[in-house]
Amino acid sequence: MGALTRRTFAFSGPGLTEALARSVLARMFGAVRVAELERLHVQVLEQEQRVAERLRRPGRPLDFAELRALHERSWQTAELAKASLDGARSTEQTIGEAIRTTHRAIETEQAGGGRGVSAMRQTLEALHVDRDVVRTYRDRYRQDLSRLIVETGRLRDFIGANCGPEGRRWHQTLLARTRAHQGERQ
Repeated sequence: MGALTRRTFAFSGPGLTEALARSVLARMFGAVRVAELERLHVQVLEQEQRVAERLRRPGRPLDFAELRALHERSWQTAELAKASLDGARSTEQTIGEAIRTTHRAIETEQAGGGRGVSAMRQTLEALHVDRDVVRTYRDRYRQDLSRLIVETGRLRDFIGANCGPEGRRWHQTLLARTRAHQGERQ
């Protein structure tokens, strides 16, 4: 699973290196939180891999309890990842507000003579880099999470279709619970 670790924060793009991305993320979230996010990201990738691998081996005897436990782990991993993703969205919004505030400050400073504009523009550039890093991280993380959610759904449907009456009941109950939860959110 070591190869998965290298994919965790593989950033690229104009002026965006992995070292810069790690530095910005450590500043935004703290080094300990970045390490936790890296571990969670690897956990998402590994769980996606486990589900996909199990679905590729349908010839193996179907064990409802094993498949249900795998589904539960996938669902829990996705929930943890979603919470982290929400945190990244919040951070991106905070940076966006700081960018807007800095733009207003530059306009005010220019109206008053403009001596501090140069330093403010440097701050603005740094904020844009920070937002780009967080946005890139968020987008890549969201893609990984989306794949895990799709694989977890495939596993859910596989259980319903291949694990007899017990699997069908579980599948129907899970779908009903999901619909009820979605109804509550609306």
